[in-house]
Amino acid sequence: MNESNLSTTTPGGSFLLPVQFGAEPENAGESSGLAAPWAGLEPTRLVPLCDGRAGLRGALQIETQIPIASAAGDGPAIIDFIASTGTLDRYAEIITPAGWRLDNYRRNPVFQNAHQYGDILFTLGKALITEVRELPPASGQARSALFQRVEFAVEANPLARVAYGLYRGHFLNAVSVGFIPVRWENGGPEAGYRRRYLEQELLEVSAVGIPANPEALQLGLNAGAIDQADLEELWELLRGLVGATRENLRSKLEGGGADTSALGAAANGAHLLRLARALSDILGRA
Repeated sequence: MNESNLSTTTPGGSFLLPVQFGAEPENAGESSGLAAPWAGLEPTRLVPLCDGRAGLRGALQIETQIPIASAAGDGPAIIDFIASTGTLDRYAEIITPAGWRLDNYRRNPVFQNAHQYGDILFTLGKALITEVRELPPASGQARSALFQRVEFAVEANPLARVAYGLYRGHFLNAVSVGFIPVRWENGGPEAGYRRRYLEQELLEVSAVGIPANPEALQLGLNAGAIDQADLEELWELLRGLVGATRENLRSKLEGGGADTSALGAAANGAHLLRLARALSDILGRA
């Protein structure tokens, strides 16, 4: 197998890789002008992460556990996430849990919604613990996983209350990570995977996009995992931000008529509109 190395630091600190974004060339990393350390990684998958550097994002399936105090309702809203035991993802890739570099993420361990950073509404909480843990062996094989203990900001943010209820009720079962590959190996049909990341720097951890899961919202509401009062409060907050009513929300989404300039990047405004649309549909039939 061909093993590639990506150096993201210099003696003076981190630097921004000169990555070109655009259509995937026939021979990525060879004749395309793509920075040589990225050879073999598709440029169409590279995105700017929270610190401006180019990297990848992908979903990790998780198991959730509720600490005893939180389960009894006597403590803060905390959920333990056990993620990424080296299983194959939808890109036919494997992220090796033991290869996580965590120092940069630990400096600002926020837990966001859908990798959105343009408004404090998107900050759902913070990770109290982020580490790689050894799990009990399975089939005689040692296992490790990325472990996080996340405290949700339920007292300050209605969206955090909704996310907490959906994860606690098992209506959401994945998180999304933003990372910079450091070292990887390419596989093939015989290996059973396309690429295995051996070492990677974690920069972002996010809840899966809640407006992308309106069914989860509806199921969580029906099951009592989330309160309609929280959805109503979140709707009122979003209505003030995007200037939308339930009657004109559909036209704003389809025609791009909402003024989201005060919300920061256009993507953040569009995300808020989609969330408002999901809430409007649910509350209209709740």
